[in-house]
Amino acid sequence: MKKSVLILCTALSLSACGILPDAYKVPVSQGNLITQEQLSQLEVGMSESQVTYLLGTPMLRDTFKPNEWHYVYTILHAAPDTQKSDVNDLMLTFSNGVLIQIENN
Repeated sequence: MKKSVLILCTALSLSACGILPDAYKVPVSQGNLITQEQLSQLEVGMSESQVTYLLGTPMLRDTFKPNEWHYVYTILHAAPDTQKSDVNDLMLTFSNGVLIQIENN
């Protein structure tokens, strides 16, 4: 009798776990949040300081290609109402401190 009551209690306890709602997951955003407005203000011919003022510090500056700046943005476990970036990967190329190429992937 005790064994059957123990099995019944165990089965009810384990089945109750499926009834609970999913746990809240915090959206983890990394990188530079770039809006369409900021992207539209970006122009070839701008200086490095103007780009930094407009977009902020780049997420990645390669040691072997110091003239390439990468602005990367990712969100993990995003809820439907989480603000998303208009740009996920933006690569800017400079020559002598002047922006010469804009690649938006």
